[in-house]
Amino acid sequence: MAGLIKKQILKHLSRFAKNLSPDKINLSTLKGEGQLTNLELDEEVLQNMLDLPTWLAINKVCCNKAAIRIPWTKLKTHPITLSLDKVVMEMSTCDEPRPPNGPSPIATASGQSEYGFAEKVVEGISLSVNSIVIRISAKAFNASFELSQLQVYSVNTSWATGDLRYTRILDPTRGEILTFKEVSWQMIRIEADAIQNTEHEVVRAPIRLITNQSKIRVTLKRRMKDCNVIASKLILILDDLLWVLTDSQLKAMVQYAKSLSEAMEKSAAQRKSMPPDTTQVTPAPPSAQQVRTQQASAAADQSASMARLFNDYDVRETSHHLQITHLDLHICDDTNAKDRGINKRIDSGAMQLSFSSISVDYYPFHKAGESSMHWMHYGEATKSRETWARSLLEEFKSNVEMLKTAVSGQSQSSPQHGENLLNSLKVDFSAVLKVSTADQPRSSPQSMISCNKKSLYLPQEMPAIHAEFTEYYFPDGKDYPIPCPNLYVQLNALQLVLDSRSLVWLNLFALDLRQSLEQFMELYKLNDSQKPDEHVDIRVDGLMLKLVIPAEQERTQPDQPRSVSVQTSEMVATNTRHPSGCTRSSLEALLQAFQEQPFFTSLSASFPRSQSSFSVLHPVFQRHAHEQDTCIHDVYRGLAPPSLSTNALKTAAATDLWAVHFSQFWVDYEGSRSGRGRPTPCVDSFPLTLWVCHPARYTQHQERLRAGVGSGLLPRSESAEIASRLQRKKLLKEYYSSDASPSNMPSNGLHKPQSLDGLFSDSSSSPSLASSSSEVDLQVIVHIKKHLSAQVSHGQYVFLLRLQNAVKSLQRTLQQDLEQYGSKRQGPTQPFSACVGVLMKSAEVALLLKPIPQPDSNTSPLDSDVSPSESRATLEAGSEESDGHERPSAAGEGTRKVDHTDMLIHSHTHRFLRFVHVLCSGRLIQGKSQSSISVSFKNMKKSPSLQSLDDFSIDSYLLEDCDSYSLLERGTCTLEHNVLLVCILLWESFIMFVPTMGQYWDIYIFLCIKYLYYVHLQVSVLVLKIHSVCCSLDLKGDDTAVALEVGRIRPNQLGNVSLRQYLSNRSGSGSEPSAVLNPEVQVRLESGPGAAVHSPLAEQNGFLQCRLQAFSADFLMASLRNLGLFLEDDSASQVLPMEITIKDTHVNLKDDGPRDNASEPEATPIAVHIHNLLIHRQDDGSFNIGGGYSYPLLPLLMEENECLKLELSKAKMALAEAQMEKDSLQHQMKSLKLTSRGSNS
Repeated sequence: MAGLIKKQILKHLSRFAKNLSPDKINLSTLKGEGQLTNLELDEEVLQNMLDLPTWLAINKVCCNKAAIRIPWTKLKTHPITLSLDKVVMEMSTCDEPRPPNGPSPIATASGQSEYGFAEKVVEGISLSVNSIVIRISAKAFNASFELSQLQVYSVNTSWATGDLRYTRILDPTRGEILTFKEVSWQMIRIEADAIQNTEHEVVRAPIRLITNQSKIRVTLKRRMKDCNVIASKLILILDDLLWVLTDSQLKAMVQYAKSLSEAMEKSAAQRKSMPPDTTQVTPAPPSAQQVRTQQASAAADQSASMARLFNDYDVRETSHHLQITHLDLHICDDTNAKDRGINKRIDSGAMQLSFSSISVDYYPFHKAGESSMHWMHYGEATKSRETWARSLLEEFKSNVEMLKTAVSGQSQSSPQHGENLLNSLKVDFSAVLKVSTADQPRSSPQSMISCNKKSLYLPQEMPAIHAEFTEYYFPDGKDYPIPCPNLYVQLNALQLVLDSRSLVWLNLFALDLRQSLEQFMELYKLNDSQKPDEHVDIRVDGLMLKLVIPAEQERTQPDQPRSVSVQTSEMVATNTRHPSGCTRSSLEALLQAFQEQPFFTSLSASFPRSQSSFSVLHPVFQRHAHEQDTCIHDVYRGLAPPSLSTNALKTAAATDLWAVHFSQFWVDYEGSRSGRGRPTPCVDSFPLTLWVCHPARYTQHQERLRAGVGSGLLPRSESAEIASRLQRKKLLKEYYSSDASPSNMPSNGLHKPQSLDGLFSDSSSSPSLASSSSEVDLQVIVHIKKHLSAQVSHGQYVFLLRLQNAVKSLQRTLQQDLEQYGSKRQGPTQPFSACVGVLMKSAEVALLLKPIPQPDSNTSPLDSDVSPSESRATLEAGSEESDGHERPSAAGEGTRKVDHTDMLIHSHTHRFLRFVHVLCSGRLIQGKSQSSISVSFKNMKKSPSLQSLDDFSIDSYLLEDCDSYSLLERGTCTLEHNVLLVCILLWESFIMFVPTMGQYWDIYIFLCIKYLYYVHLQVSVLVLKIHSVCCSLDLKGDDTAVALEVGRIRPNQLGNVSLRQYLSNRSGSGSEPSAVLNPEVQVRLESGPGAAVHSPLAEQNGFLQCRLQAFSADFLMASLRNLGLFLEDDSASQVLPMEITIKDTHVNLKDDGPRDNASEPEATPIAVHIHNLLIHRQDDGSFNIGGGYSYPLLPLLMEENECLKLELSKAKMALAEAQMEKDSLQHQMKSLKLTSRGSNS
C-alpha cells in the first residue's frame, strides 16, 4: 500500500522536483503523515508557476525537509497541512530578457478536469515555512530576502480561518467559483550590498530593512469546467514602517535601481509584444436560456442568494494592491562625511517624512474606455480622471479615423486597446518635517509639507495626493497607432513652507546624489543614451493649495507679519486642451488681448524694451492656438508621411505647451499682531492664467525632424493664413464693440483698428524658428483678466523688503551650490534663459498710512463733561458714596447690589463711550490731567476673571511700553495710544468704583474695550488706481531685465478711515479703462554683467530707468509726508543707480495742515508743471538734477562711439588699400624705368 502511494506521489511531484527517489520519502499511510528530505525543485517549472518577470531568473531552489499531514476523516472541513523547514532560493538578474515563461504546471493539471472534490482538497492545502532565504546576484550588487514563519492558508469572506466549506463561493449560473487565501509572515529582512572587487574599488553603505508582521490577501476566480484562473486580486498589507536611511544608503538604492532599469524596460517591452493570455479574459455571462437550463426549480432561491453573494465579492479583472498604514522615513547625513572630503553648508542634517494610508493599485488588463466603478478605491478623483481620459481617447479615435482616411481613403474598424494602469496612488500626509541639525535647539518639530484637511473641514477620506498613470498597448504587439500615456494627479489641501535651511540641505543632497549616480554609471559603463522624451498627457488638479514664505528675521515694526502665504481655491495644470480655461480658443483669445498692446507687438524695441529683448509672443504659441503643431496637420500638409504605425500619432515632449489656470488666487499676511491670529489681506482673490512653452527644445526637435524627414517649419502661406484670420477676428470684435463712439466709425460702419500693420508682423515675414542656441529656454505669458486689488502698510512694506532680500540670498546660495556640485558630465552649455510676459487689465494698490492729524475744534474735550479728570472725580465720588452707605441685610443684599451696579454702569456708560470717540479722533491735549491717567495698565491689580483672559488680552507690544507718563512726555500719543489710554482709564475707574462686582463684570468691560480698540483704529488710505499694466521679464544667464509699462495711474486719497471698515467695504472691481494711447509710466530695471554699461555698480545692485510723461494728479501735503514715512526703512539700504526722466507732468499740491486760526482762509493749491526734468543717481548715492535730456545720454554716447569706431575702421581699410595701390604704382614705375634703360642701351 505504501509503495503504491509513493508511486503516485512521485508521479505528481516529479513535475516540480528534480532527482526525486522513493528513498527520500517517509510515509505513514494510516496516520496520514509523510516526510521528504533534501528536496530540490525544478527552476524552470518554478519560474513558470510564479510567473516571474523575464529580467529575473531562478538558478537553484532546495528544501532540507518537508512534512505533510492529511486528516483522512475530515477532508471536507480541515485542510491538508504541508510544513517546510528551510527553503533556499538563488536567483540572478539578466542583462537581456530570458525566454518568456511557459504554462504553469498547476494550470495545466487543473485544466484537465472539472472542479470536483479532489480539486477542493488540493486547493485547501495549508502551507507553513519556518524560513525562506532568497539570494539575488546582480551586476552591481547582491541582495537577500529572508522571511520567517511564512504561512499560507484558506480563509472565509471575513478573512478568518474556519471550515473549508466557507472558504469558497460557487455560482453555478456562471460556472465560476471564488476562493480566498491569505499569506502571512512574522518578519522580513531585506539586505543589499555592493559588489567589492579589485577593479571597482567603491565603498557603499549596505541597505537593510526589517518589517513587522505583514500579510497578503488573495482572491481567485476559476472556471469550474477546467479550473483555469480567470482573474485574481492580490492585496499586500504592511503594518507601520520605520526606516532610517543615511545619504550613502539612499545613493546606493538609487544606483541599484538604475542598474536594473535597462533590463526591466526590455522585459516590459517583451511582455507587451506577447500574445494575450486567454485565461485572463473574463467570459461573457451566460444567456438567459442557459441560466434557465442550468438552474433547478427547487434550488432557485438558493442560487439567487449565492449569485448575489458572488457579485458582492466578484473579481472582475486581475489587480494587485499595496496598503501601508503608516510610513516614517528618516533621511540623515553620514557622520563621516567630512572624512570623505565632503564639505556641506549644513552638517549632520536630518529630515523626517511621515506618510499615512498609502495605497497603490495596479490593473494590468483593463480594457481602454471601460468603466472603473468596480475598482477597489473608486472615488471622486478616479471619476474625474475617467472623464478626462475618456475625452482624450475620443480625440485619439477621431484622429485615427482621419489618419486612415489619409492613408487609404476609407474608414476601417479599429482594434481594441489594452490598458496597463498604475491606478490610485493615494497618500495622506502626516508631515514632511523641516531639516534639523545637531546644533539646533531642541523644540517641537515643524512641518515643511503638511495637509490642512482638518482645518478646512474637508472629508477625512479625501487623500492628500492621488495619482493615476495609464499606459496603452496591444497585447499581441500589433503595429497600430496607440494613444499617448496619461498621468492624472490630484493634490488636496497641501501646504508648503519655504524653509531656507531645508531647501539648501535638499539642494545639496540632490546634487550629491546626482553626482554619485553619474560616477556609478561611468564605473559600470551603463547606457545613458536616453531616447527622446515622449509626450505624456498630464493633468494636475489642486484644491486649497497653500504656499507659506516665512521671515527669518525678528520683527522691527509693531504690525510686521511673520510670513506671507500664497493660496488658491482650485488649480489645474495640464499639457492637454480639454479642461475649461486651457483650450486652444482660450489661448487664441489671450494672444488677441496681448496683440492689442503695442508693448508686446512693437518692432522698434522702444523703451522700456530693448533690441536684445526676447519676443513675448513666440510663434510656438501661435502655432498651437491654430492647431498648426499636430501630427494630423503635418500629414495633411505633406510634412510627414501618412502611416498607421505604433508611433504615428505620438509627439515628443519638446512640443508640450502647458496651461495653468487658477480660479481664485490670493495672497495674505500671517502672524501680524493686528490680525489677532487671522490672516491679513495682501492681494485679494483674482483668476490667473499662465501659458508655458519651451522654444529651445521645440527648435531642437524641429532640427532633428528637418535632418531626418525634411523641413517641419511653418510655410509662409500658413503665416499669411494666421495673420488674415486674426485680422478678421479683430475687425469683427471692433465692429461689435459697444463702447466705441460713433464719431470714430468710418462710413462703412467698421471701426478703424488701432494697428493692423503690426498684427503678427513676426509671422508675416516668417515664423520659422531660429537656431536652438538663440532661442529662449522658457517662455511664459501671464494674463489677469479681472481687477486686482492689493493693500500694504508700513510694517508690511518693510517685511516685503526683508523677504525680498532673503529670497535673493537663498537664490544666490542655491546657484553657488549648483555651480560647485553640479553635473560634470555635460560639457559647456548655454546659460539658462527665460522670458515672462504679464498683462493686467486694471489694479489698485492701497497704501495704509498713518492717520492725518485733524485740526482742533473750538471746545476742548477736557473742558466738557467728558473730561478725564471730571470723569475720574465723579467716579471717585460715586465710589465714596457707595462706601458710606449702610450694608443691606443679608436677605436683600444680592438684589440691591445688582440694582446699584446696573445704575452706576448705566449712568457712566454714555460718558465713557463719548470720551472714547473724542480720544479716537486724535484730540488728546497734553499737559492736563496727567495725574488722572498715571496708573500703568501692567501694574494694575487684576481680578480672577481677568487673569483667566490671557488669550483675550491686548497685544503685548502695546502693554509693555504704554506707561501713560512716558507716552505724554514723549509726545507720541498716536491713535493707538489714545485708545489704549481710554482702556486704562476705563478699567482703572471701573475697578475702583465697583470693587465687589469686578469679578463678574470685568470680562464684559474688557472685551468691550478690546472691540473699541480695533473698531476705532484709523489709518490714512492712499489708493493708486492703475490701468493697462504690461510687464516683461528677461533672463539671460546672470543678466536680468524687467520692463514695465503703465497706461494710466491715478491717486485717490481717502483720508482717515477705519481700518476695519475699509477692509470690509473696499471695492472688488475697477472701472472700465478707456483707450490709452501713450503710457504714462515706463520703467526698466537691469542687473547683472549686462547692466555694467550704465554704471559699474549696476552689475551688482542694478540700474533703474524710469520715464514719467503726461502725468497729472492732485496730492495733499499730509499724504506726501505720510508717504515719505511709509517708505522709510531702518536697515542700511543699497545704492541703486537710477535715471528718471519726467516730461509734461502736472501736479497740484494742497496744504491740508492744521491752521492756527480757524478764520484763516484755506491755502491756495500749488501747481507744479514739469516740462522736462532728468534725475540721475550716481554710484556714490548722490543725485544730479538737470533738464533737456529726454533719453539717457550714456546709451547714445555708446552708440555714437560704436559708429565712430566703424567709420574709423573703414577709413583705415581705405588707407591700406590706397597704400597698396601706391606701392603697386611705384613698382610699375620702377619696372618701366628699367625697361626703358634696357632699350636705350
